[in-house]
Amino acid sequence: MKRFSILALLLNTLLLPSQTLKGIVLDSISHETLPYASLVIKNKNNGVYSNEDGTYNFNIPKASAKDTLIISLIGYYNKKIAVTHILDRTQEDLNIQMLPKVESLDEVLINNTQRTFRNNKIKLSTGNRKQVFPSSVPFGYETATLMENPKHKKGKLVKLHLKLKDSSIDIYETYQTYYRIAFYNIDSLGFPGDLLHFENIIVKPEIHEKNYAIDLEDKGIPFTKKGIFIGIETVKPNYITLKSSMYVTTPNILHTHTKHRLKYSRFRSNDWVKHSKKSVHKEKLYAVPFIKIEMVYEKEKTK
Repeated sequence: MKRFSILALLLNTLLLPSQTLKGIVLDSISHETLPYASLVIKNKNNGVYSNEDGTYNFNIPKASAKDTLIISLIGYYNKKIAVTHILDRTQEDLNIQMLPKVESLDEVLINNTQRTFRNNKIKLSTGNRKQVFPSSVPFGYETATLMENPKHKKGKLVKLHLKLKDSSIDIYETYQTYYRIAFYNIDSLGFPGDLLHFENIIVKPEIHEKNYAIDLEDKGIPFTKKGIFIGIETVKPNYITLKSSMYVTTPNILHTHTKHRLKYSRFRSNDWVKHSKKSVHKEKLYAVPFIKIEMVYEKEKTK
């Protein structure tokens, strides 16, 4: 038994040769191609996105036999594949079929038809818009910022506003980015939990834009009694080729300061990590994306 355990440990730590995977990410039911699906080696900062046509090309560096490839996309169940099962595919494409969360979508639609909301819109933000500054986030990273509910009543989101830095006059080289927007419940530990909306929302702001508004009126995104997490992921367009591991993405989402640690981050579909470091601009405060929302509260049912 001891000899077997040592052998298993050696196999798990054995480094496998580098290899490039390529193929197409597809919906397993409609067989439509899926753009911007995330492929990542679990717990490692190495991953790619599928292109506009669903194709991908993933150069996997040396990995161990225990590593796992995770494919994720909002509205679909995550898919996990052991690296040892795929790294010997030298000629054949690896086409990946993703299963949509059909039951979850139906449940959301049913719940939304049973709710009525007030007309007056409430505006909330993560901080002071007069104290904002740009911050470049590398491709593949997602930040989730807590938007607290001051009245602790159920509601729904109507609009999301992002403030951006105009990068059209920058004299240094930058790389244009897209952003994926997601909405999460708050789990029992205070971390981002289950998704509250299953649409893959990709926004493509121009480098000169300063304000970007997303209309959420008809999407039925709930605003829970505790609040919600708003996720912003930096997505690399397929036409971008990086020249170095050190780079600046643009347009930057402007950040602001808060007294509380409201921001969590992760690389692609890896585990969330809570930010504990104070801002480099203000040592007693925390830096978070400056986000504004408009929401409406649910009407109270009359007996």
